[in-house]
Amino acid sequence: MVLTDDGTAVVLHLDRAGVEIRDVRGRVHQVSWTDLANIDPIASDDSIGGAAALRSFAEDWNRLSAEAREEAMFRLGVVLEIATGFRHGHPQLALPGEPSTMFDPARGLSVTARCDRMARLLRHESATGRIGSGDLSTISGRTLLLWVDAWKSNGLIGLVDRRRAKTVDVFSTLPLAWKQAAHDVVIEFDGDVSTVNLREIHRRIKVRLREAGQETSAPQRVAGRYVSHLMSTRGATTRAQRSNKLRGVSGTQSYPAMVPGQVVAIDVTRSDVMVWCPVRGGACSVEIISAMDLATRMILGLRVVPMSADSHDASMLMYDVMRPFSQLVEGTTVSDWAWAGVPQEIQFYSDAVGADPDCSGVEVVCPRTCRSLHVAPGLQGKHMVPGVRPAAVRADHGSIFVSQVFRDLLARFGIDLPLSRTRRPIDNGILERYHETLQRGLQQLPGYKGRNPSQRGRIVGLDGSHRDEPLLTASELERFLRRWIVLDYHRTVHKGLHLPGVERVDLRPIDMFDALLKITGRLHVPQRPDLIYDFLPVRWGTVGQSGVELSGLVYDSPALNGLRAVPAGTFRTEDRAMPFLYDPHDVTRVWFRHPDTDRIVQVPWRKAHLTHAPMTETLAQHLRTAVRQRQGVARLSSTAAEDEIVAELGSLLDSVVPKGWRKRVSAARMRHESSTRDHTEAEAAMTVADVTSDPPMVVGSPRGDDTFSIWADSWPFDPAVREP
Repeated sequence: MVLTDDGTAVVLHLDRAGVEIRDVRGRVHQVSWTDLANIDPIASDDSIGGAAALRSFAEDWNRLSAEAREEAMFRLGVVLEIATGFRHGHPQLALPGEPSTMFDPARGLSVTARCDRMARLLRHESATGRIGSGDLSTISGRTLLLWVDAWKSNGLIGLVDRRRAKTVDVFSTLPLAWKQAAHDVVIEFDGDVSTVNLREIHRRIKVRLREAGQETSAPQRVAGRYVSHLMSTRGATTRAQRSNKLRGVSGTQSYPAMVPGQVVAIDVTRSDVMVWCPVRGGACSVEIISAMDLATRMILGLRVVPMSADSHDASMLMYDVMRPFSQLVEGTTVSDWAWAGVPQEIQFYSDAVGADPDCSGVEVVCPRTCRSLHVAPGLQGKHMVPGVRPAAVRADHGSIFVSQVFRDLLARFGIDLPLSRTRRPIDNGILERYHETLQRGLQQLPGYKGRNPSQRGRIVGLDGSHRDEPLLTASELERFLRRWIVLDYHRTVHKGLHLPGVERVDLRPIDMFDALLKITGRLHVPQRPDLIYDFLPVRWGTVGQSGVELSGLVYDSPALNGLRAVPAGTFRTEDRAMPFLYDPHDVTRVWFRHPDTDRIVQVPWRKAHLTHAPMTETLAQHLRTAVRQRQGVARLSSTAAEDEIVAELGSLLDSVVPKGWRKRVSAARMRHESSTRDHTEAEAAMTVADVTSDPPMVVGSPRGDDTFSIWADSWPFDPAVREP
């Protein structure tokens, strides 16, 4: 049996040239083998499933939906039984009991009478559930007569329900050139170009066709639906168009970076957990700044900072990125992140025989032991957070990331800064998606206020499980999130991590880091006990007999003896000034690297002992402005200004803080405490380095050049230990 545009046909003869067929009208046709094709089977017991068909007819037939084809085949069986007495139209294909006495044309019944009989039969079978092709309980003989006329006029295609045909591949009637022009016009709407109405799009299509010399027209209705389909796929608004253009680059897909540290993404998000502020005596909001290695999804650094984060917060985050951390779990006790970069935990390798001299450097212990520690059963033991030296840092256009301070810091380390496009946060979508994952940790804490106002309770900070628990402080929140990252996030399967070229298996961030580490080999990261001071901005000041004045504060120390009257050009050519390292979060002291010993030396503010206030640069500047406004003069002497600042700070911290100052003092206290922890940690590391033997100096950068100054002069050089 062969299906043709006129219905079924039966094969009469086969030869090398093709087949000879006869249709239901008795006509005989010769069809070549190349003109035959298979059609999709029809899920019906008595229909033509898996039959051959004329190729010209099969192309149009297969464009229809399965429901439309099944319905048309049912109608064809009804029409053929009315017209011939056989369901398939041929005596050779007769079913049991055919020809039926009710519809046999030889009995002399008219077509109208046979249609009426078939209508009664269909209504009866529909009521008893014997057929399932739509609702036939109200079908009439008139309807069946129309089916017969449609078949006689247009064949099988005439029996297709036009309502079904409208919803299926009507675009095939459009010329290819017209469809290509429509694609070229619609693709221009990528979010940067303002969206226009459909009529304007049709005009642009016509113009494009005319410019190409193609006078091609298209059916108006089908063309309108096709353009609407293209625009709905592209996006109705510019925001949707931007999102759809970047669709596919998300946190659930593998990122093309292949090396740990190749690209590190950093961003800031507001914490959805309120923290306790002792200065305000109540709850306050904070922000979370994170750094993620995009190749492995490892969180290399995280800090909780007051609102809003500044450029020095971003600089200290980069300091954390380059330091390896360890975390110890003993029983139910979990330690905070401990810097694993003190000298006794760093292995210094000299050049091996036959090795590339440009590849010598420092190898951190923790990446080599990460595998055995991470896959140990349970949570007990030491967990590592590796440190990397990024090749590039991806960030948005936030003021803290585009500031000159942050740019100078990255340039000092030879790190590129590829910024996301303006108003396109999806460019940094992997880290943005991580912010949603972070909710899994934040929702475990008291003070959770919901992701947005629609999720916020009547009393913020209270829920069924934490109603009686006190809020965490900012430092406690940071400690919790760091624990959650190491023990939960790094150990959870990530859908966006899998190895290319192997069977799809989702990996954990720690597994991905270990796998890529086998490709890259050892990681070169700068590790020195005084590493933090390479992340501080530099202020130049001239040292006099009373010390050095920086931003209206005078700093002095016996360590400055011998540097108070240096000749011009000693440190820079234009004057006698020398560089000091300045922490914007703790202006009670500055540091400098002594030219004789190459050690970091601290120089305190002369009047730091008179106040316990969190002296940050922002708070000191605000106080200085308030003092000048109170005195009513444009400028005060350094001594008078210092005395007034001490008095003002004392009145703020020794008694109740005025309401207008609470926000500033609260932020200053958070930043000052974080800065104190960082410097205390560095001082402890330098103390350890002073009492241990000096490791050999590492010469050369990981890239084999001398642009990375932090690698030069890291330690006192001993020629007996390593050849230059």
